[in-house]
Amino acid sequence: MDWAGQIFSWIYQYFDNMAFLMLAAVGLILIYGMMGVINMAHGELMMIGAYVATATYHAGAPMPLSVIPAGVAAALAGVVMEQLVIRHFYNQLLSSLVVTWGLSMILSQGALLLLGPATMNMPTPYGSFDVGALSFSVYRMVMAGVAIGLVILVWALFRFTPFGINARAAMENPRMTAALGVNTRRLYTGVFALGAALGGVAGAMFAQTAAVSPFFGQSYTPMAFITVALGGGANAILGLVYATLYLAGVQTTFANVFNQYVGYISIMAAAFVCLLAMPEGISDYVQKRRARAMAR
Repeated sequence: MDWAGQIFSWIYQYFDNMAFLMLAAVGLILIYGMMGVINMAHGELMMIGAYVATATYHAGAPMPLSVIPAGVAAALAGVVMEQLVIRHFYNQLLSSLVVTWGLSMILSQGALLLLGPATMNMPTPYGSFDVGALSFSVYRMVMAGVAIGLVILVWALFRFTPFGINARAAMENPRMTAALGVNTRRLYTGVFALGAALGGVAGAMFAQTAAVSPFFGQSYTPMAFITVALGGGANAILGLVYATLYLAGVQTTFANVFNQYVGYISIMAAAFVCLLAMPEGISDYVQKRRARAMAR
């Protein structure tokens, strides 16, 4: 038996599953943690990014560069959505859910009317490599590296830059932040545009692994929402990391022991069990434990 290939296969699948969860959820959890908005149209922002990346590639641009206009296009779409609709529903979870669900329907059906039901495709780049008797795609590891890199960049942005410091202040106390002279309306628009851009980048990355259609983003939205709910809103980035590490481990284990379908279902079961113990999410639980430890 090829033990080296089997062990590497588990590690490879773990990072692959982690990359998909992290890329799908990073923009969504940023918007939820910052503004208390459940953005049901996040999948459509991924769809926009996927279409723009595919069109850019077929227009002759190098494949890695096609990700940039995808992020820009999704960010512009996010600004329009935020300016016209979403700014009226900050910190209103149920209202924002209904409104963004309506936006999701409008965008997906609009794409279907404009672009038709035909799919578009991009080739998966960079080829493959062998470990023992098994072959693995290089691009899947590139996705894992991009996912980790984006999370680190977002963390650094909110930790060390004036924009991030103001955003964290607005997250804690928006009225006091506004009283200190920060334009919170512009700040919220910037954060929503960033979250939308991350969704567009995710869509561009996923477009190189799957066919692009008007309902492209709906394949990734459920897993993104499960990851966001499990991560919690107390510390968006830390919650995202905890949730993806946990869920990717569960999915990889069950997919190898049983099959891919059971691995997919196991994510929902694992999130349900975890939320029974930590109803507000992992980051809220960790933050409360730290506060109790400091109070002793």
